[in-house]
Amino acid sequence: KDIFIGSEGTFGIVTKAKFRLFMLPEKRIFHAYLFKDLTSAMKAGRDMVHECKPSILRLYDETETKSVIKEVVGMEKPGVFLNMAVEGNERIADIEHEIASEICCERYGAEDMGEEWGRKWWDRRVTFFYPGHAFNYPKMFGTMDTISTYDKIESIYWAMKEAIETNFPIARFIAHFSHWYDWGCMMYDRFIIEQAPEDPMEALRLHNQIWKLGVRTALAHGGMLNDHHGVGIKLGGLMKEQYGSSMLIFNGLKHLFDPNGIMNPFKMGV
Repeated sequence: KDIFIGSEGTFGIVTKAKFRLFMLPEKRIFHAYLFKDLTSAMKAGRDMVHECKPSILRLYDETETKSVIKEVVGMEKPGVFLNMAVEGNERIADIEHEIASEICCERYGAEDMGEEWGRKWWDRRVTFFYPGHAFNYPKMFGTMDTISTYDKIESIYWAMKEAIETNFPIARFIAHFSHWYDWGCMMYDRFIIEQAPEDPMEALRLHNQIWKLGVRTALAHGGMLNDHHGVGIKLGGLMKEQYGSSMLIFNGLKHLFDPNGIMNPFKMGV
């Protein structure tokens, strides 16, 4: 089944699926912390994943904290904002909440922002994207995403930030880390241009140039094309740069399952 899952319809069509439902948690606790730097915040996030299993863990770099988080929850303080939640059985949630606070504040020196700021983030996490909020025209932005192991993900962040802001001074680079695993985490890396070019072809050309530079920088430093947004057509041309000679396997599977080339052609670089 893993051949078909994630192949974006290039090998076949899924005709049946089962869904798993979960009961709502007995208790859900939100909390926010403010770190002095990204490195300590990343270490705190890694330790929480290993020790208390938060159900939500979102870490925003300093630039996104100054802009997006200020927009979402109204917080004016500089720093690196981390929002988390634990949930489930009431007694277990309380213990995990205590462990998370010890990790953030005692181990890595974060400022305890309390449960109020964590709840504000939860209540406004979607609505702040609505018109009149964070990303309004004529702004132009691109949301890439990459993933890597803990020993590489922060260096990928700094490399992408330098590459994009150096080569395209018109662009601002921001990022947050939102999907965490035992071995590493995923980064939403985004470039923002306050005033998009009026000519649509010029805007598209600029968008693609910045996007490809960002993704290629991530690849060069140990990241992947994307975590879960999909490859599609936009990133399909970079599949060979990521997989090299292993693309022979993808192309072989494509020929085997779809000899006439009619299944979602040109997606996934096959």
